[in-house]
Amino acid sequence: MKKNKAWLFLSLFAVAFACQDDDEPANSITTEEAAIIISSSLASNTSGVSFVSNKSANVTEDLLADNASGRIAACGLSQNLDLSGASPAGATTTYSYDFSYKFKLNCNTQSLPSDVSVNLSYSGAFDAPKLAAEHSGIAELTVSGLEEAEVDFLLNGLYKRNGSFENKEALKSGNTIIEITLKDVMINKETHQIISGTGTYLLSGTIPDKGDFKYTGDITFQGADAAEVNVKGEKFTSNLKNGDVSKKQ
Repeated sequence: MKKNKAWLFLSLFAVAFACQDDDEPANSITTEEAAIIISSSLASNTSGVSFVSNKSANVTEDLLADNASGRIAACGLSQNLDLSGASPAGATTTYSYDFSYKFKLNCNTQSLPSDVSVNLSYSGAFDAPKLAAEHSGIAELTVSGLEEAEVDFLLNGLYKRNGSFENKEALKSGNTIIEITLKDVMINKETHQIISGTGTYLLSGTIPDKGDFKYTGDITFQGADAAEVNVKGEKFTSNLKNGDVSKKQ
């Protein structure tokens, strides 16, 4: 009888353990490979968050200048901007992109500028030393801190990207989707650089014949064109200019 009870206990334990494993399936890419994809969605030369935030700050300044000069009734003013570009000859990372922006200056009940809404769609491709990708996406952002007394803009909202990728070092290719939610990201009004703030990401995708992957985590913007990306407890430093990634010890 005791043997039967012991066997029953071990069987139940094995089932419980198997169910736990099913809840967290193995990822088909490593944490470092995930960090490389996330970093490419942040860097300016791969059409990432840093590129979009810089352009948003530029146009916000233009809208505020129009409002201050009195040239136009700026409250509620919308500005559409189509933007295309490509990497210079000889660049280490080659890229091309097409962006379609829509900006709108919103005012408060006193008819003073309160924020700028930024809606955009884009497509593009890049070829970097470690990663190549073709992608498209959207962003829905809000720029606040428009008052002259504020030294920084404040950026909040959502940035999305999906497409195909090739990791050249790991010899893996697949499809991926990433969503980045930005929270109180501060942008210097003079340099238009990101100087602080946080974000969260959801990264998922599939590699044929190898399976799926899914990662969620935090992003901390540190200024000086750097961000810290947390991938399952492992921390990586992302270069917001070129997307380079280094694991923190």
